[in-house]
Amino acid sequence: MLTQKQEEFVKNIIDGKSQAEAYRNSYNAKNMSDNAIYREASLLMSNPKIAQRIQELRDQMAKPTIMTAQERLELLTRMAKGEEPERIVQYIDGERVELEVPASLKLRREAIDTMNKMTGEYTQKIEANVSYEDNLRKLIGEDEY
Repeated sequence: MLTQKQEEFVKNIIDGKSQAEAYRNSYNAKNMSDNAIYREASLLMSNPKIAQRIQELRDQMAKPTIMTAQERLELLTRMAKGEEPERIVQYIDGERVELEVPASLKLRREAIDTMNKMTGEYTQKIEANVSYEDNLRKLIGEDEY
């Protein structure tokens, strides 16, 4: 079992931070020299428990249970078209019952909205042809340029 700071260090490593950066983010290192931070981070990385935890998290990330962007778009497309049922939970006579019903218009709109965000449909693209010299002339006047 890792301490909270060790677990934070591991998560920083998994997020792609350097050992030193992971150490700085996880421990109070503001009064430490860079060499001391490098040494402590290296010691943490050589700890078998930490190495095992890093490997566990990397293995979890590599599992195919995580949807790719394409798979998410395909699911959202089916939802937007109403091809995926909506799952709701009701309690009947005190028992939890899960039901599948046709997708609501709200769910379908949300699927479209999410797809638009994923594909950048809401991003405004502005192109401008501006030169440094034109801006400089405007700022100081053409005579002085």
